[in-house]
Amino acid sequence: MFSILIPTFNNLDYLKICLNSLRKNSAYEHQIIIHLNEGSDGSLDYVKSQNLEFTYSRVNIGMPKALNKSSKLSIKEYILISH
Repeated sequence: MFSILIPTFNNLDYLKICLNSLRKNSAYEHQIIIHLNEGSDGSLDYVKSQNLEFTYSRVNIGMPKALNKSSKLSIKEYILISH
C-alpha cells in the first residue's frame, strides 16, 4: 500500500520504537525504507540484521537528500514520510 520513508541520524532507540509501532498497528504490508545518516550508534548493524531496506550515507546529508535517496527504492503507489 505505502512506501514509508524513515530518515534517521543516530537514533537507534527511536527507530526501534517507530518500526515496532508500524508493525503492531498496521494491518497492511507496507514497504519500509530507512535512510541512515552516519549510523554510528549501531543502527546500521540493526537494519542489516532485520533485513530492512535502507540507504546509507557516512555523514549526515540532511533530511531532503536522505528522502530523495531512499525514495528511489520505493515500489508502492504512495509514499509516506515518517520523521
